[in-house]
Amino acid sequence: MIPEILKKNKDIIVAIDFETSDSRGASYQFFRKDFKIFSVAISWRSPSTNLIESYFTLSPGGIRSLLEFLSKSQHKIIAHNLPYEMGCTTACYGYNLNWYADTMRLSQLRDGGGNEFDMSIELTLEQEMQIELGEIEDVSHFAKKSKGLSLEACAMRFLESDMHSHKSTAHDYLKETHGIKKNYGRYLHLLPYAQLKQYNTADTDVTLLLYEEHVQYFKLIKFNWFRDNKFYLVRAKYMTEAYIRGLCIDQQALLDYICEIEQEIEDINQQFMTKFAEEIKLVESSRFTASMERSLKLKTKKGKYNRILKLFQGKYVEEYTFNINSSSYLKILFCDVLKMSPKFLTPKGSPSFKAAHLNQWGEGGKILAIRKKRLLVLQQTVNTLIDSFHDGNTHPGIKISGTKTNRCSGGRLG
Repeated sequence: MIPEILKKNKDIIVAIDFETSDSRGASYQFFRKDFKIFSVAISWRSPSTNLIESYFTLSPGGIRSLLEFLSKSQHKIIAHNLPYEMGCTTACYGYNLNWYADTMRLSQLRDGGGNEFDMSIELTLEQEMQIELGEIEDVSHFAKKSKGLSLEACAMRFLESDMHSHKSTAHDYLKETHGIKKNYGRYLHLLPYAQLKQYNTADTDVTLLLYEEHVQYFKLIKFNWFRDNKFYLVRAKYMTEAYIRGLCIDQQALLDYICEIEQEIEDINQQFMTKFAEEIKLVESSRFTASMERSLKLKTKKGKYNRILKLFQGKYVEEYTFNINSSSYLKILFCDVLKMSPKFLTPKGSPSFKAAHLNQWGEGGKILAIRKKRLLVLQQTVNTLIDSFHDGNTHPGIKISGTKTNRCSGGRLG
């Protein structure tokens, strides 16, 4: 049932948020034929009481009625990552809502995703008191959690502390009842009605508060955000339509290309193995010796005998055969056998084999760098092929809010 206050006052700004799924479970791929919106929440500030009010429904009829009403009434609609709600509405119902502002984009305009706080961590009064009392010492995680443009990160940077964990009740339920410890969004269908309602409406409440906070701040510094917003909404419209439509894929041609890339990678592997053939023998000998030493540490004579016998029979050959994908094998090759000293290390102090650091390993590193680039192409190509299984098209997602420099970047829309 549509809230009466919204019927009477068309000037009220409405924050909206969807929870969505397809036949596989939770989903952001609104181009799929089996995609659906399974719950909707909206929030607004009451002109009479100045309090935030909300409405929630998971009834298919209720969802359609609400979106139809918002389309006809043309209430100004805001969302966090608005292109997603725009795309879902277009794909599932074809309604044209009066999309007004995206709090993700406004957050990005304000501080670029939190990077202004690299050198100074902004703490709430509650956190400062905890530090004063000695209850917490390391505050670095506060800065880490507040980085980025997710709703939670933006809430931590711009809103009061009581808005910093607005989904914690639902997360705690999933953790305690179903043992789920991460990726909570995939399991929202397990929430009972009251929990799902709280989860969904918490998002719209926070979105509305973020919008009000940003608009007030921009007004204070006399920043005209409307100019950017005009072009942003046009960009969102065209890009979400393109995502739904997709691009037709010649699956056989793509499959042939995948086979070509796989052969290229195999040739690169062989080039590397040939170049370091003698050194790799030493690596494998070292690993075989390590396996033998582990065998000798077994408690019983029978256990030692059986393990050593199987070692010589080649039953544990994977334990000492050189693996080009393993950083531990590469470490032995470059550091222990070739006696090379790394310039770049991992945070834990091990030699780094990140793509940006491969040049530190000389000719071998150059080969590995080429290999890594081809592996990335292979992964992207396989993902494109799998994506096209649904309807013969690929649907490349674009983060419409873009990067700090306002360029659009690849990535899922949801």
